[in-house]
Amino acid sequence: MYISFFVPPFPTFVKGGEAVFAKGKKHFRRTFTVFDLLYVKKGCLYMMEGDTFFEVREGEYVILVPEREHYGNRECMEDTLFVWLHFMIDQYKFVEKEGVGWHDLIQREATYVEAAQYVFHIPQHGKVQQKERIEQLLGNIVDLNEHSAPDHPLRQQLYFSEFLLQLQKQALHIPTASEKVCAEAIQYIQAHYHEPFDMKILAQSLCFHPDYITRCMQKTLGMSAIQYVHYFRLSKAKKKLSETNDTIDAIAKQVGFEDGAYFSRLFKKVEGITPTEYRRIVHRT
Repeated sequence: MYISFFVPPFPTFVKGGEAVFAKGKKHFRRTFTVFDLLYVKKGCLYMMEGDTFFEVREGEYVILVPEREHYGNRECMEDTLFVWLHFMIDQYKFVEKEGVGWHDLIQREATYVEAAQYVFHIPQHGKVQQKERIEQLLGNIVDLNEHSAPDHPLRQQLYFSEFLLQLQKQALHIPTASEKVCAEAIQYIQAHYHEPFDMKILAQSLCFHPDYITRCMQKTLGMSAIQYVHYFRLSKAKKKLSETNDTIDAIAKQVGFEDGAYFSRLFKKVEGITPTEYRRIVHRT
């Protein structure tokens, strides 16, 4: 099960610390109003959330959800050292996903007037892959509790955001064969976007059949090779419209469109406004 939420903004860090449950102790029963993340540095926690049981071993974490009762249903078998983090997310949902990749996370690329948008899918319970890096970030968060400088809560928020990013990166799966082919196709297209596009040449470069490349890109990106060519060319065109005074026809040719009129029609179809209108809006801001 994954906890899914949009960033930015990142979840808000509330408070964090380090605790020890001696052998024979267990977590008390409560229903909390914020998220409670428990990361075990040594030992093991045995937690219930509603009807779900979590055995959280060394190097593992669990994220307990607001408004759900949680408690330890078994005593610790040994002294158990763990870090706890309380945080808030404005809007979230649970999703069941397998093999989350970066293509699942990117919702919108940044423009000159809009920030990039991502959707995180973080496992509710998981084992970290880079234990030293994770514990360094957690240590940075906890250590700042010992000082009272005005900027320290802000620094804790920065470390916490980086911690969540690391959890997300470590949860990403190894690319499938389709994703590897798609990545190679994207790399080729981005290097040759300003040239006339020929699917046969792309296939020869990658040493795969055109139909196989198309299936891989559709499965991974949800678009064909030519659709991605158009997408990438238009992203380059928007940058040139923002940064230069070149004519529309000149920009069309620079990004690989021989026909300026076709470029303008495609731009309006995708963006909802003409290249001229886009330039006017960007320069106005």
